[in-house]
Amino acid sequence: MKMKKHSIIWGLMSIITTGFIYACASVGTPTGGYTDRIPPVPLMYSPENGTTNFSERKITVIFNERIKFNDLNKNLIVSPHLDLLDHIKPTSAMPSKELTIDLSKVELEPNTTYTINFGSSIADYNENNTLPNFKYVFSTGDKIDSLVIGGVVEDAQGDKFDPKTSILLYRVDSTYTDSTVFKERPLYITNLSDKDSTFRIDNITPGEYKLFALVDEGGNKVYDPHRDKIAFFPRTIVLDSTANGEKGYLLRTAMGVLPYKIYSPANVQKGCIKIALNGFTEEHTIERILPALPEGEKDLFIYSSDRDTLSYWSSADEKDSIVFYVKKGGEVTDTINAKIRKASDPDFVVRMAGSSIHMYEDIKIRATKPIMEVNASAISLTIDKDSVPVPFEVKVDSTMHGADIIFTQKPGAKYALQILPEAFTSILGENTRDTLTRVITTHTRDDYGDLRINPVSFDQYPMIFQLMNSTKSEVVREKVLRKAGSVTFDILPPDKYYLRIIFDANGNGKWDTVDYMKQQQPERIKYMKDLIEIRAMWSEDIDW
Repeated sequence: MKMKKHSIIWGLMSIITTGFIYACASVGTPTGGYTDRIPPVPLMYSPENGTTNFSERKITVIFNERIKFNDLNKNLIVSPHLDLLDHIKPTSAMPSKELTIDLSKVELEPNTTYTINFGSSIADYNENNTLPNFKYVFSTGDKIDSLVIGGVVEDAQGDKFDPKTSILLYRVDSTYTDSTVFKERPLYITNLSDKDSTFRIDNITPGEYKLFALVDEGGNKVYDPHRDKIAFFPRTIVLDSTANGEKGYLLRTAMGVLPYKIYSPANVQKGCIKIALNGFTEEHTIERILPALPEGEKDLFIYSSDRDTLSYWSSADEKDSIVFYVKKGGEVTDTINAKIRKASDPDFVVRMAGSSIHMYEDIKIRATKPIMEVNASAISLTIDKDSVPVPFEVKVDSTMHGADIIFTQKPGAKYALQILPEAFTSILGENTRDTLTRVITTHTRDDYGDLRINPVSFDQYPMIFQLMNSTKSEVVREKVLRKAGSVTFDILPPDKYYLRIIFDANGNGKWDTVDYMKQQQPERIKYMKDLIEIRAMWSEDIDW
């Protein structure tokens, strides 16, 4: 076993220096004696860390104290990839000062620099003090590759970065295709920094590369679009002695557009079949083919807002199964066979949430089944104090599971609402069992505040301004700015809000996520850092 003098001296100096710092920082009254806060120190490497023309079949590192591993399977990264997890000792049952890596059954590529990064998995056995970012580097060639790439990862929708994020660097050669990231591990892998969302890959060989970030939920280092967020740098990166990659690359992760898939339909309740959809675009349609809808019966195709679910409702007494065609651009691309079973038959119920509405807001009614008919004569709306009838109209909304009662409200008034059972009829021909009554209050203008935003720092149009609640879980208001000017949100309930801008590059009025196969980056989102507090009878004017 070889022992280098400078390795021993470096290890001893690290212990002495760290001990001196600890002693200087711990002046005060003793509280029970010395507590070890020093991580393990490597004293000797065999072969030496940074060895070239490497041909050994075993690596040994001697530490100054017994060590153990914490989550080695999550922390260990070997670039280029080698499956070393089962070849590393000590085990948790047999702690030791000696770390060994058995390479006797591992095939190493010639003229290749390998980096074995233990992350934060090594700790001392007694106090669990962690040795951060410990790595061992060697080369089977006559030099250690020294090229570097680095950057930062952000969440495209402004959420906190995910510590599970891995950085993947693929070599662009004759075997690389756009689908490689779905099937194969990359040549180089690293994790984010322990402290922030920055990354750095060292010891890269010259060549052309594709760079990705992956919130790797499965831990397999390949892209699963059903559960992993992804980011990619749009161009091939050339690394050589004149063009290193140390400059920061920005990667913005998001859940991507899912590949097309139709899941098995489910007869969730009487009259309703639900079908989960992936990659179902505006070009896609679904049509009932067999059996034909009986004469006099009604049906509805109701898609969720993001078109990931279809609810098919039918008033017919369905028997065995229903066959649907899926079409794209008018051409049949798929067939769906939905089995009919004896399903539950819940009551048809209408509800109103709360007992007050904001100024200029309609009364919103929700229903448990699609509304097919409205009998406005079975609805009454009166000023509560003198029972004077108030004119109104009823409009079923686009979801078919709700209706708006539209009227001209008076500020600071009370209204009495009564909805009799025959007011709404479901697609199955049902009326509600009970009468719904509510006393509804309205507010005055003095109960609200206003907000005007002057976007002085941005000039990319159109911009979608979204006012969100304090938990960022709901978009409260939205306005589009198509040219230079200001945006006003008036009659805002007193509260604290977040403000964000979606830079709507394609002008379709919504945020578009990453689509790797189309090489489409997620549209940029910018959050105002601080919460905006709106007070009653107050106007807020903000330059941003």
